[in-house]
Amino acid sequence: MDTIIPWLPLIGPALAAFVAVAGWGVAHHLSIAKDRNAKQRDMRIQFLLEAYRRLESAANRPEAGKDEQDKFESALADIQLLGTKPQIEELMRFLAEWNSTGASINPLLELLRVHLREELNLEKDVPGIKIFRFDDRHPNLRSKGRKSAPPIP
Repeated sequence: MDTIIPWLPLIGPALAAFVAVAGWGVAHHLSIAKDRNAKQRDMRIQFLLEAYRRLESAANRPEAGKDEQDKFESALADIQLLGTKPQIEELMRFLAEWNSTGASINPLLELLRVHLREELNLEKDVPGIKIFRFDDRHPNLRSKGRKSAPPIP
């Protein structure tokens, strides 16, 4: 016991220093994990948001050009990589139907929209998707009986 008594004044500060260093290490590890998770979440949201935009842009167009087709394919690849299980399952259903009878991409767009709105803390109770497309984009052509503006000379 006499040999321990001289060390008693040092045990308290040493224990406090050990606890402080261990606490700092744990806090640092948790901070790194939190930052990594936040960065992954932000990256996933960004990729899925871009995928949603590319799908929506190419969806329901009677004549999709090569650019729209490339964007569509890229969006599908992003969803397979970063989508949730229900999104990937809906994508697989879409692809199976597309190969046999043709299919609508709207259910997948709706899943993406709901997920993104939830991740961004936006209202959840919103009307369903309505995709607007002009019948004719060229201003010099007629569409559905409406006259377009005359050409500018």
